[in-house]
Amino acid sequence: MIKRTLLALSLALAIPTHAAPVPNIVLMLADDLGWQEVKCYDIDAPSPADTPNMDALAKRGILFRHAYSPAPSCTPSRCAIMSGNHPARAQTTHVAGGNPPGANPKQRMITPWFSGRMPANEQTIARTLRENGYTTGHAGKWHMAHGHYSFPRPLDQGFDFTTHQGSGARGIQSGMDRLKGFATDKPGDPFRLDAEGFPTDSVTEGALKFMETNKDKPFFLYYATWLVHTPIQSRSKALLDKYCQKLGVDAANRKAWPPNDGQKNPFFCAMVETLDHYVGQLVEFLEKTDDPRNPGHKLIDNTYIFFTSDNGGNVGGHGDFITDNAPLDKGKTSAKEGGVRVPFLIAGPGIPAGKESDVMVNGLDFYPTILSMSGIAKPEGKNLDGANLLPLLTGAVGDPSLVRNQNGKPRTEMVWHYPHGGSTSFQSTIRTGDFKLIRNYETQSGKVPPLELYKLTETKNGKAARVDFEEAKNLAG
Repeated sequence: MIKRTLLALSLALAIPTHAAPVPNIVLMLADDLGWQEVKCYDIDAPSPADTPNMDALAKRGILFRHAYSPAPSCTPSRCAIMSGNHPARAQTTHVAGGNPPGANPKQRMITPWFSGRMPANEQTIARTLRENGYTTGHAGKWHMAHGHYSFPRPLDQGFDFTTHQGSGARGIQSGMDRLKGFATDKPGDPFRLDAEGFPTDSVTEGALKFMETNKDKPFFLYYATWLVHTPIQSRSKALLDKYCQKLGVDAANRKAWPPNDGQKNPFFCAMVETLDHYVGQLVEFLEKTDDPRNPGHKLIDNTYIFFTSDNGGNVGGHGDFITDNAPLDKGKTSAKEGGVRVPFLIAGPGIPAGKESDVMVNGLDFYPTILSMSGIAKPEGKNLDGANLLPLLTGAVGDPSLVRNQNGKPRTEMVWHYPHGGSTSFQSTIRTGDFKLIRNYETQSGKVPPLELYKLTETKNGKAARVDFEEAKNLAG
C-alpha cells in the first residue's frame, strides 16, 4: 500500500501542472472622460455620477493616480496608444491634420503642419498580436486619420473585425434632440432599453459579439466607446430625470445651472453612468463565460483589462458647460493636468487586487506592456516610446524604479508637445518627478507667461502627497 502511494505521488510530481494559455487582452478607451468623473478617483467632493462598475474594476486590480494620456486631444493619443510612437515623433500632434500650415490674424503663432493619418503600414499593436496568433477586434470610434472614417481604417491596421461602419458606429451617440427622442422598451427601437433601463448600444453589442465568437482563441479587443464625447445627451429619460433631481437643475433651462459650482450637467452625468453600465456588461461577460482554452476557468481568469481615456475632460465651449475637472486646472486641449491626467485601471492574471499606485504611467506604455503580458518579442526595428509596466503591476506597485525606459534606466520624466490652439495653448510640457514645467509659445496676448513651473506632489517612499494639483502657484520665477 505504501509503495503504491509513493508511486502515485511520484507520477503526480512528474506530470507538469497545467499552464494557462496566452492571455486575452481587452483595452477599453473612453472618450473625453476626466479624472474626476469616476467615483473611485475623487479626492475632494465625490463625483455626482454613479460608477459602480468602474469602481469594482478598480477593486479588482490597480488604480493609478498619476496616469496620463499621450496628448491632450483625441487623434494623437489614439495613434500613440495603437502605434507606441510619441505624437511628436509621429508628427501627429492634433486632430484632422494633413493641411498646409495656416495663419490666424488673431495669433502670433502659425500652427505647424501635422500628419493627417497614422501610416497605413504602421506596425500597430493589433498587427503585432495578429502576427502572433491573436484574433483582433475593434468596436466603436477610430479617428486615426483625417476624418472619423478615413483611410487607413481598422481592417487596414491589423484588425480582423470592426464595427466601424460610417455614422452608425456612433451607437447611442448618434444625433438626437436631447429633450426628446428618448429610448423606449418597445421592440424595434434601435436603442431599446434593457432590463436595467439602459439603452442598447451597438458599439457594446459589437464588442460582446466579438468576444463570444472568438472565445476559443486568444483575442485582443479594442473597445473604443464614443462616450462621453459630445453631443452631450442621454437616451435614457429616467437617468436624465435622476440627475436633474440629484443636481437640482432643470434640463430645459441650461442658463439657470449654477456657474462655477462643480458638476451641474445632468446630461453628462447620465452619460457617465451609461458608460459605466457598458463597462460592467463587458466585465460581466468575462466573469460568466467559460474559457474553452482553460477548462474549469472563466474568461476573466485569463484576461487583462485596461481602462483609460484618450484625454482629460472637456470643460466645454461656445457657452456650453460640459464638465468640471476640479481640482485639476483646464481640460481637453490643454497641457494642464485637467487636459492630460486620466483615469487608468488595470486588472488581470497576477495583478494584485485593491491596490493604488502613485507611479507615473502613460498610454504609450500599453504597447510594450501588452507584448510582455503576451510573451511576444518586440518586432524587429519597431520603436516604442513607452515602458513595460508588467514588472510594476506584478511587483511593488508603488516602486517607480520598476518602470524603465529604453536604456534600461528608471523613467523619471514624461514629455508632451501640443503646438496648437489659441492664446492659452501652443505648449510643450515636461513632468520630472514632482515637478511640471510648461513652455507657452503664444504669449503676446499677455494671458500666459512664457514658463510655468508647478510642484504637483511631494513624493516620499513611493507615496505622492498632494501639493499643487491645481497648478495655482507658478514657481518659474
